[in-house]
Amino acid sequence: MKLPMKISTLLLILLSINLVACLGDKAPETSETSETSETPETPETPETPETPVYDGAVGSAVEGCDKPLASYNNFQQVYNDCITWNGNKATLTVKYRSDDATTPGIGLRVHYNSSQLSFSEVIEKFETDLIAESVSPDSDNEDNDKSTDMVILLGWASLNGIWPGEEEANLATIEFTKVDSSDEDYIVNYTSSSNAAGFELIVGK
Repeated sequence: MKLPMKISTLLLILLSINLVACLGDKAPETSETSETSETPETPETPETPETPVYDGAVGSAVEGCDKPLASYNNFQQVYNDCITWNGNKATLTVKYRSDDATTPGIGLRVHYNSSQLSFSEVIEKFETDLIAESVSPDSDNEDNDKSTDMVILLGWASLNGIWPGEEEANLATIEFTKVDSSDEDYIVNYTSSSNAAGFELIVGK
């Protein structure tokens, strides 16, 4: 009778080992990883526009026609329309822009070549606080251009520091008469004789 019991006990032990092996050799199933959400595309950074180039305090009435510079803080800018022609008459409009409508004023020189152009008159001008308007030889060569030999001086000054009273203005429309018959560009340069303290001066282009 003991033998069958030993056999029965042995069979139970083997069965238990088999069950443990069957349960133990199978790795637990891992839950499926949720699909990774797509990373949104980064919007393209807009290209920064190129900063226009200017050459300090000398500007040309031919280059960069009617293309004022981008705005600066605390600036005074003098720029121009292109020279326009009506027969042998040339007209140049000098423009002004600032981020402050209340400044002490500005002094401006307009240089030209008298062998090409003859000054006729300033047909329109900004009258507020106008203190100077004259024509003289360009003896000091302030524009560093030996081809220009005459200069028109224009000046505005406000005792109360409220010039010009607006951020943009047409300073002067100047009329010239054509002297020669060449097809070359008629260069008119301008420089500043003075500008408001604490302001960056941008002349031309």
